[in-house]
Amino acid sequence: MPSRKMLTAIAAPAVLTLASLTPVLGASPTSTASAAPTSTPGPRPNLVFIMADDLGWSDLSTGRVNGGFGNDFNETPQLDRLAQEGQSFTEAYASVQCSPTRTALHTGQYATRPTNNVYAVGPVTGQGGDPLLGVTQGRLAEDGRTAIPVGYTTLGETLQHAGYATGYSGKFHVTASAAEIVSSHGFDENWGGSQASNATHYFATNNRFNDSVSPSLDQFAQDYTQEYVDQNIAPYSHGVTDAQLDALVGTDKHVTDAQTDAALDFIDRSKDQPFFAFVSEFAPHFPVDDAEARPDLLAKYHAKPAGEDPAKPSYGALVEGVDQSVARIVDYLETTPDPRNGGKPLADNTLVIFTSDNGGEEDPVIAGAYNGPLREDKGFKYEGGVRVPWIVWSDNDDLVRGGGRSNDTIVNSTDLYPTLASYARAQLPAGVPLDGIDLKPAFSKGTRINREHFHHLPGYVRFGGALESSPFSSIRDGRWKLYYNYADNSFALYDLTKDIGETSDLAAERPGLARQLGEQLIAWLDETDAPLATLRAGQPTRVIPDFTGTTYANGEVTRHHRDTITIAAGQQVPFVLPRP
Repeated sequence: MPSRKMLTAIAAPAVLTLASLTPVLGASPTSTASAAPTSTPGPRPNLVFIMADDLGWSDLSTGRVNGGFGNDFNETPQLDRLAQEGQSFTEAYASVQCSPTRTALHTGQYATRPTNNVYAVGPVTGQGGDPLLGVTQGRLAEDGRTAIPVGYTTLGETLQHAGYATGYSGKFHVTASAAEIVSSHGFDENWGGSQASNATHYFATNNRFNDSVSPSLDQFAQDYTQEYVDQNIAPYSHGVTDAQLDALVGTDKHVTDAQTDAALDFIDRSKDQPFFAFVSEFAPHFPVDDAEARPDLLAKYHAKPAGEDPAKPSYGALVEGVDQSVARIVDYLETTPDPRNGGKPLADNTLVIFTSDNGGEEDPVIAGAYNGPLREDKGFKYEGGVRVPWIVWSDNDDLVRGGGRSNDTIVNSTDLYPTLASYARAQLPAGVPLDGIDLKPAFSKGTRINREHFHHLPGYVRFGGALESSPFSSIRDGRWKLYYNYADNSFALYDLTKDIGETSDLAAERPGLARQLGEQLIAWLDETDAPLATLRAGQPTRVIPDFTGTTYANGEVTRHHRDTITIAAGQQVPFVLPRP
């Protein structure tokens, strides 16, 4: 669809510090104070949040979201367009796996908070051969998967209280049951969301999806008809023949199309009031093979020659399917009159955000993502595991200052809650610490906000039996990223401006900087009461003699001068920061 906006030159953004953000949130970014709604003219905007599952940082064909590392095999014309017309955040973070990301989105909290306490999909306690014993995570569903506490006031509930219609489409995962999504997590309606971690088969069979998708989506599972193909697939197809499109008629519905149908149905029925549509794509999470891709797109990518980037036809087809989902939603917003806004198109008063839930899974057998020059992939603490694309778009410059701007504000999943609450003029829950910041100044004005990003894993993450992450804490501040490894009390420091692939550890060369960042990290662990892994039974007692410096353990920061620190089995293994 051709752009209806004139592109403007990319302007250098103004810089906003966290100190100047304090009045926006009512207190510090982790304040327990309740923020009063601000008065803004005009109807409150609609909110659409779209999240892909396991999409890599360099999987979009545009280079605007990933520092110029656009994919030369996958095609994502709609997302490219949103990046060209909207604003891209090149330093956006999720978590090592989807569960902690999703919990942070719904709670506005880092995993270290006791009302979050979700660090991974499954247990992080580790195996018998691991030197440390990871923590027991918070609320666990019957199958051992992590779940959002039922009594917590989620983002959906906060928007409901502000008068928004709230609808959820697709994967939810961090719940004990599909029913809780509506009864406890703030959504009026849910289609497809459940405690399942992914769609184990992407197509419906006999007009029903399998039990990895909630039966609530089955009402949209009917086989493709000619009318459906002509109206909902053909207008958004590129490089696919009419014969390939017509061959879809009478075949099984793909879950990406079904959940888009559900989201559009909700938006259409809810447009008389402000709405929040959370569209959580199942794709392109594994399984990724020819049996899971829509046939027309699969044929396109099988016929396409490979470029320099990894090329897997089934993965490219799933990614473009997500792009078509976004295209359908945006097209509806641009062509449907808004009854709350004088009949202007809905797009004139709607904020759209697109991102992914963690770094892409690069295993070519089961997946096929690409994180570009970033180190490692999903499950790992490094940039490839946690950095994600993040695009914001609106047809209203007052909602999003676009023109293809790139913004290097460090953003993370906890920011969604206060940001959408700010746009909705919603009252934040009293007495609840929110770790995110209001990104509205960045979205609406292009402002660059200075802030740090933290990550903490008090345990182990494995995939297929292989160790991906062991206990660590990290901080990103400006160009620098520091890791602390609890197993051996070691630090690693990287300059992401010069070394985005994290190949050169500068901790030994820059001890003063490493210590400064370490002090910031300890302060954050203390402020959020972060739990730590303990020394596993059977491990020899650890002794740190004549230690001068700072430690964090058991929720306390301790200053030492020539102390002997002893860590026995069952005790927390501290964050240890020596003083030079």
